Amino acid sequence: MSSSQHIDNPDVVLIGSGVMSATLGAVLKNLQPDLKIQLYEVTEELAQESSNGWHNAGTGHAGICELSYTSDRGADGEVDVTKAIEIFEQFEQSKYFWGYAVRNGMIDDPKKFLNPLPHIAFVYGQEQVDFLKSRHAGMSAHHFFSSMEYTDDRETIRDWAPLLLAGRDDTPIAATKMDRGTDVNFGALSELLVEWLGQQDGCGYALRHRVTDLTRTPEGWAVEVKDNKTGRKFTNQTKFVFIGAGGGSLPLLQKSGIAESKGFRRIPYRRPMARVSTNRNS
Repeated sequence: MSSSQHIDNPDVVLIGSGVMSATLGAVLKNLQPDLKIQLYEVTEELAQESSNGWHNAGTGHAGICELSYTSDRGADGEVDVTKAIEIFEQFEQSKYFWGYAVRNGMIDDPKKFLNPLPHIAFVYGQEQVDFLKSRHAGMSAHHFFSSMEYTDDRETIRDWAPLLLAGRDDTPIAATKMDRGTDVNFGALSELLVEWLGQQDGCGYALRHRVTDLTRTPEGWAVEVKDNKTGRKFTNQTKFVFIGAGGGSLPLLQKSGIAESKGFRRIPYRRPMARVSTNRNS
């Protein structure tokens, strides 16, 4: 449900209730407790789109088994793991904030959104086996990934994930496994943070409310909103706007007229270099 209060003329308007808006709102309120913040979400529940557990990989995006983060080759022909290291460091910083949120009562139980779980990356075909072996060599040399295991032994892979071997021919296969993985439900995390935000003085969130237009004003922004439940339309004034509306972000960016809204386009889908398998507990 929506929070019990709607904030008129807030300092900040957040559009969308996914992990980006939820995290920004929680961080801002902690850094400056007197900020007034209003969040609008078009759906009937919080974080039901891109951040939702059914729409998100859940691997934590720590670079452990996301092979697309290591698609480039270095001058020596070996896999470049720089991006994976960078991503892992960012994920560690996210965990620091989540730990802070738990310690300070923003989140009552971390198991509601985060649990330890091994990550497995699996490939087939000699070219991809060579790729994964090179990737493992580069990543395991860094202390972030020193515990990562590599194998092209079928019985070991069968022990890790039996279904990967079911009905498979003799095409070369390989896998990496790292026990220091996490299963993250970003939808649950977003919901916990937004609900905490809605309980703070000067903060509120409204479901089934669509932001339809943004107009720059001398004081900041005029945010046009439609209550999808009643059909009522109204305008809320704010100093700052954050658009975290997923697929609805581009139209709002274009309506804002800011220079950064120009030049965006849809990127065609490209098949990944190799198949990725991760164990899930949710």
